[in-house]
Amino acid sequence: MTRSSWVSMAIVSGMALWLFSGDFTAETAGASEAVRSPGSPPQKTLVQGIESRATSRAVTLDVLGRTEANRQVEVRSEVAGIITEVNATRGQYVEAGDALCKIAVDNRSVRLQEAEAAYQSAAIEYQGAKDLSESGLQSKVVLAKLKAAAVRSRATLETARLDLAKTTIRAPFSGFIERRAVEVGDLVTAGTSCATVLEVAPLLVVGQVSEKEVSWLQIGQSVTVAMGESGGKSVTTEGVISFVARTPDPATRSYRVEARLENLSGASRVGVTARMSVPVAKEMAHLISPASLTLNADGEIGVKTVLDGGLVSFVPVSTVGEETRGLWVTGLPGTAVVITVGHQEVVPGQVVDVRIAEGAV
Repeated sequence: MTRSSWVSMAIVSGMALWLFSGDFTAETAGASEAVRSPGSPPQKTLVQGIESRATSRAVTLDVLGRTEANRQVEVRSEVAGIITEVNATRGQYVEAGDALCKIAVDNRSVRLQEAEAAYQSAAIEYQGAKDLSESGLQSKVVLAKLKAAAVRSRATLETARLDLAKTTIRAPFSGFIERRAVEVGDLVTAGTSCATVLEVAPLLVVGQVSEKEVSWLQIGQSVTVAMGESGGKSVTTEGVISFVARTPDPATRSYRVEARLENLSGASRVGVTARMSVPVAKEMAHLISPASLTLNADGEIGVKTVLDGGLVSFVPVSTVGEETRGLWVTGLPGTAVVITVGHQEVVPGQVVDVRIAEGAV
């Protein structure tokens, strides 16, 4: 063999030794490390969770309703005559006893003066006869007749005073004028409406509850009411239940409930949508993030928790309330480690490593 052949064979032999002693060995070692022995423990999935503790919270009954005036009255005339003055302006606030409309006095003042004079005369005659009777100079029969005449005169006087007073129609209570029914110059008769007065302080909130829910309510219970919109925000105030019906509505079979709101401004409106929240019981519940909820194979809503030893468990829960921080649920034990991140990648019965997150939901 020539010298060049020997050199070629040496190069080929060196390359072969390099291949078999280097990459092949490393590749074989890597493959052997990748294959786990049958007896080695499985690798655990890392999840994140929170340690949730049950908290006592009030169970509330939410009732959708509307606002109503505490009282609404059409103030009507009791006597006939011409309207001479109208002080009722729509939207105006009036105090109890304020004059709303006035009717022409006509001859009522004259009849009052006549009745006063007749009563004074009858009273003097009766007093004189009474003095004579005490001296034995007047019979009891005459005395009785004079006394009856004085009583009749007094009744006629009171009637005349009432007729004159009724020419001024007054507000029966403090409130707002909702409607003005007459103008100056109108001829009214007994029963003609002068104005409609609404009492909105206090204000009523009225709703309907089912026969199951009505047993939870009683007069005097505190209630939180959120109603309407004011500058983009709902108005929330406190009140008490003032009425719970004992007979249902024939059409809906539901019971009327009224809540009385005292601390409201005079601009309260009637017919505004309102929601009453009545605390009816206490229960232990967990506050969790809605993102922690999941479904099991049967379609039940629940959460995945981590038991002792890192074992994953599915626990069905029921939602009993919500707020900005999360959902209130029942069904969990007093203390539970709820998986918040990674619950979709693990299944019940799987062993995991859990990292407990600090802070709120």
